[in-house]
Amino acid sequence: MVVDAEPGETDVRHFLLATQAFFFLAVGVCVFVNHSHESEMSGISFYGVYHRTIAIIVLGFCVGSYGLWRASSYFARAGLSHLAVLGLRAVAVGLIVLLLTPYNKGTFFNWAHMSVGTVMALIQLAIAIQLMMLYRSCRTVGAFVLELLGGVWAAASLPDWSFSYLLVGELIFELGFSWCLIEWTYALYSRRTQSLQNAR
Repeated sequence: MVVDAEPGETDVRHFLLATQAFFFLAVGVCVFVNHSHESEMSGISFYGVYHRTIAIIVLGFCVGSYGLWRASSYFARAGLSHLAVLGLRAVAVGLIVLLLTPYNKGTFFNWAHMSVGTVMALIQLAIAIQLMMLYRSCRTVGAFVLELLGGVWAAASLPDWSFSYLLVGELIFELGFSWCLIEWTYALYSRRTQSLQNAR
């Protein structure tokens, strides 16, 4: 028996895919415009202070933020834990805060930027871990491993270890997190359809 999605449910999943794709497209354009040693050292945030890419990255972050916020509303309706829902909304708001705290405008903004970025990364990892624990599969484990790999890569690029590949680490991390979000939407939909089938 095939159980149809609730009105708008498929649209939410497609909207999440579209906004995530737009986010990565915007970052990709920025990398094409300037893929320098400085961008590798500073990560995605570099494009928020580089004059030729500011408008592109702002648009990408805003679209990505709206997609995450809308996804959090879907997760809330689907019965996901309040911690995960609030965490996703915190990440959505955090993207905007990162734009408002350019790291090259003094010590305060630099520390604020790094603090927000670190908290966001920890929240994203927590959301991925919850997904892996609740819906263990090759895909969910793969998404978590990819995110973790990116996180370790990015962390290794932060200290002065002559390993300046923060941009690559952040991109891998965000790809893993995006994959986690997509897996969340399909896992929640599968759980709902199974419940409806059992009720019949």
